[in-house]
Amino acid sequence: MKRLLLIIGLMGLASLAVLGQKKRELTTPVSVDYALPKIGYDVVVTMECVESVPGPFRKYAQEQLGVQPEIMLPDEAWTIKNIRFVPKALPDTKAMYTLNATGEYNSILINVTPEGFLAGLGSGATNESRERELTYTSEVEDTNADIDYIRFGLRSTKKEVLDSNFTEMEVEGEIRKVWDPIERHVLKEEKDYASEITEDIFAIRKKRLELLTKGMATAEALKALDELEQNYLSLFMGKKIRREVTRTFTYVPEKADESVVLFRFSGEEGVTAKNNVSAQPYIVELRNILIRKQETPQKESVRPIPSIFYREPVTADLCLMKGKETLMTVRAIIPQLGVIKQFPLDVVNNEGIAIEFYPQYGSLKGVVKK
Repeated sequence: MKRLLLIIGLMGLASLAVLGQKKRELTTPVSVDYALPKIGYDVVVTMECVESVPGPFRKYAQEQLGVQPEIMLPDEAWTIKNIRFVPKALPDTKAMYTLNATGEYNSILINVTPEGFLAGLGSGATNESRERELTYTSEVEDTNADIDYIRFGLRSTKKEVLDSNFTEMEVEGEIRKVWDPIERHVLKEEKDYASEITEDIFAIRKKRLELLTKGMATAEALKALDELEQNYLSLFMGKKIRREVTRTFTYVPEKADESVVLFRFSGEEGVTAKNNVSAQPYIVELRNILIRKQETPQKESVRPIPSIFYREPVTADLCLMKGKETLMTVRAIIPQLGVIKQFPLDVVNNEGIAIEFYPQYGSLKGVVKK
């Protein structure tokens, strides 16, 4: 009985060309390992954190500006902007196979990917298609995130203080005590800076009004004055800093109709521990799984038939849930929940056919006569 020699050709590299005539008997056994893939997802969660920062002069706001700041204590507010499901093919450790060849043989060309997934049998390299990303995007208000503190500039850190001092002097023939203050400089206190910044705020407003009154205002000048005033005001009123935070989770479907908590989310803390039942769970579920009707298994022969194994993937609704609320439902291909079938190698050899596979699914792409 003729045996088959399996020659590997990696995708993207030149495959080996082998003549199809009968060869001498192969005395050294040759084996090729390959794995069927399973689909997993990198779940990329993009969040926005709005941090409320109180102004260092907040206690002087009412006194200096006549307003009460809204931000008095540090705080954080988290929102989810989008959730992306990035598919990736992983080797399925439950579906790993070996092809062996020994004795007399005819050549068959096998193409596998660098990851060890089957790409083609008796055919050249195939182009591997990529799964599309599945993305849920939340409606988040787009607000200005460019407010920031500025330094006080070239502002002196000291102030002049006059100490009371009296000197005796003769005035109109009489000896009198005359105030002769002694000048000295001390470091400014917080209230001194608050007073100076307040004067600057009103000076900016006066300058803006003068430019508008005299018709000399330009968009650039007004913008610069507005930005300077807002930065100074933030020292009294506080500010909000917006930053984007990304977290990645892994989800690999393992069984039908499963429900998995990906993460829990709190508006005060962002992503929290999965055992934090006070936080909102984000769940992924597989629903409406379509499995093709399985054929009645045939009795195995005494001697196993050399075959190539492939999958018939299933399709399912991949649902992203926020608690009981459904955020996104997309149709997805889940190969690991499908049926594994086999294609006899002697049919490939005797009939002169070529088979192409979808490497990321391990499923048949096409069977053609060469």
